[in-house]
Amino acid sequence: METKNIYQKLFEVKKANISLQRDTKAFNYKYATLDQIQKKLWEELQKQWLIVIHTIIDNKVNTKIINVDKSEEYIESEIEMTTIKAQDKGSEITYFRRYNLLALLDLEVEDDDGKKAQDSKPKEYVNNNLEWIADSNIKALETLVNNWTVMTMADVRKKYKVSKKNAELLNNIWIK
Repeated sequence: METKNIYQKLFEVKKANISLQRDTKAFNYKYATLDQIQKKLWEELQKQWLIVIHTIIDNKVNTKIINVDKSEEYIESEIEMTTIKAQDKGSEITYFRRYNLLALLDLEVEDDDGKKAQDSKPKEYVNNNLEWIADSNIKALETLVNNWTVMTMADVRKKYKVSKKNAELLNNIWIK
């Protein structure tokens, strides 16, 4: 019996038509978790004698899919990590592992929010040419507010893009 090469095996995985759903919501968007992706892929990868290995090399999250029958055959993807605080590093690694895996297998996640996003109209106060307001740090915002002569959120939004979180912080500062 002839052993398939890695591309033939990946083709078989792709033919399995694995369906992934955006099952988790965070920061105002939905995504498929790494756990879901791995669980749904595992059976097909196992059938084809393929294994996925994630490593961190030279500050890059590296994902390899290896042909177990011919271990010299593999495909890989890597994404360089940013310099973020240690507490966020795990989230960044998981995020990159998830997207490396989706990219290597050319998988798409069902976009149940796609139509909603396409049909939604931008809010009137958003002007894409404006700068985002400063960091969500309360002290930085307080300094800005104390130096402004405008005192309504409508006035602020004429000059800056403001996230909901920053708008709440600003309102709390003004209300004192």
